[in-house]
Amino acid sequence: MNKRRNVSFLTYVLGTVALFAGWLAGGSIDRYVVQVPAFRHLNIIQWGEYSRHADLGNGLFLYPAEAITPFLLLIISFIIVLMNKQLRSLKLPVSLALLLSTAGLFFTIFAAPVMLGIRTMPNDPVLLQQAFDKFHFWGGLRAIVQVLAFFPALWAFGRIYSINKTESRI
Repeated sequence: MNKRRNVSFLTYVLGTVALFAGWLAGGSIDRYVVQVPAFRHLNIIQWGEYSRHADLGNGLFLYPAEAITPFLLLIISFIIVLMNKQLRSLKLPVSLALLLSTAGLFFTIFAAPVMLGIRTMPNDPVLLQQAFDKFHFWGGLRAIVQVLAFFPALWAFGRIYSINKTESRI
C-alpha cells in the first residue's frame, strides 16, 4: 500500500479504535461510578440475578466485542506504523493504546471466569458475595486501564487525522 492509502486506511481504523475505546471507557465509568455502588445497597442474590440476565445475557456478546475489536485494530495499526517511517509520530500513542488494551484483556482473564461461574452458582449469599468481590476487584483494574486506553487512542486518531488532512491538501 502506498503512503496515502496507509494514512487514509489508518484514519478509519484509528477512528474506529477511538470510538470503541470511548464506548468501553464510558461503560467502565458507568459501571464503577454508578452501578457497583448501587449494587452494594442491594441484596447480593439480586446482584446475582441481575448479572445472570445482563452480563450473561446480551452482555455475553456485547462486552467481548467492544474489548476485542479495538485490540485487534490496534495490532493492525501498530504494524502499519512500524512499517511506515513517515508515521513514526503515531508510534507512542498507538503503542500506549495497545499496551493498555492488552492490559484490559489480561485482567479479563481473571474477571471473566468469575462472572461465567455465576450462571450455575446457587443463590448462596456467601458464594455470590465472594464472586462479587473477586469480579469487581479484577473488573476495577480492567476499568482503569480501559479508561486510560481511551486517551492515547484519541491522541492517535487526532494525529492521523491531521496527517490525513495535510496529505489531502498536497
